[in-house]
Amino acid sequence: MRLLATVVLLLGIMVSPARATATIESHYRVAGPWTVVTADVGTAYKLYYPADLGVGGFRHPIITWGNGTNAVPSQYSGVLNQLASWGFAVVASTDKTTGTGSEMIDAARYLVDRNADPASAFYGKLDVTKVGAVGHSQGAGGSVNTATKSGGLITSVVPIALPAPGLVGSGDRFFVDQLTCPVLFLSGSNDWLISPHSAVQGYYNAVPGAAAKAMLKGAGHNTIQGSGGGFLGYLTAWLMYTLQGDSTARGAFVGSPPEIGTNPSWENAAQESLP
Repeated sequence: MRLLATVVLLLGIMVSPARATATIESHYRVAGPWTVVTADVGTAYKLYYPADLGVGGFRHPIITWGNGTNAVPSQYSGVLNQLASWGFAVVASTDKTTGTGSEMIDAARYLVDRNADPASAFYGKLDVTKVGAVGHSQGAGGSVNTATKSGGLITSVVPIALPAPGLVGSGDRFFVDQLTCPVLFLSGSNDWLISPHSAVQGYYNAVPGAAAKAMLKGAGHNTIQGSGGGFLGYLTAWLMYTLQGDSTARGAFVGSPPEIGTNPSWENAAQESLP
């Protein structure tokens, strides 16, 4: 296991993914219009959210984040700050094992409860009907479990570098064929050890409804950590499309052809039954 972890770490650090070049991707790859603040909820959660909550009556969709094995939210600061800057209220469990989804479900419900709490800064300012589950590696499996085990709470899911079936422990098993909300599978072309395209293709084929997938060229298993690398643009666009109804972001995944399918920085893109 130590050797495997070392190989994965090297894959994530030594490979520099291709930079975004397409119009929609470039737009959503940079920080959004909201100033971001962070807060700790004891030792359980880290929050990333817009400083001016509810400006103009806007209700912020919720994102619950799942860490990879032995990772913590600070290792994903690029992604978490990015999403908050586009108007999402992000809650990241500090748990280092999020594969079951239970930690992510509890985190999402924490923010849902704050929306109903008159003493909270989030009171009446969140859109509790628009909740996304996003995670990396073990947390990617956790994002699927969050979507299938939370009774319809989750309305969009993005598993990033979802491990191949043979690498998933029995306690963390997930079932993509039970997903009822749109899902975007993201991985890297150099993530051949943990989340190869063959596995991603299999997961994509098993989804009964709306789904999309794409592989970032040159990206390794841990590229999503730190700044977020080349994943930021289309990850943000997907969540803007599925949780904020952004028609510009929709064009990244829906169209003749969708932008992601013609972007030279990506490969093996596909989509099915997207609204």
